[in-house]
Amino acid sequence: MLYRITNAVAHPNHTLTVTWSDGVTALVDLSPVIAKGNVFTPLQDTGYFVAKMRIATDRLGLEWPNRVDFSADGLRFRAFPEEAEAEFSGTESNSKPMSSHPMP
Repeated sequence: MLYRITNAVAHPNHTLTVTWSDGVTALVDLSPVIAKGNVFTPLQDTGYFVAKMRIATDRLGLEWPNRVDFSADGLRFRAFPEEAEAEFSGTESNSKPMSSHPMP
């Protein structure tokens, strides 16, 4: 599936509240990825992470000025791993994503 992002809010704890074009909203934790450093090192600065995040003009992901981006699909699958498993295994997921997750 090709997801698009309609809204996103970055939080100082390296999580994102993301809403996709199908109306589903979830909290996505990027802290494990950001902790790896390298290209993600600038995102470890919480002020930068929050202030510089933007939705890509095509709405297919989130991006930061240091050329780091996360695709809408990748964020969706990080929030709902069972959807990724179903999509890539060719089977249907028995669980449906929640319409929203609690805000941090």
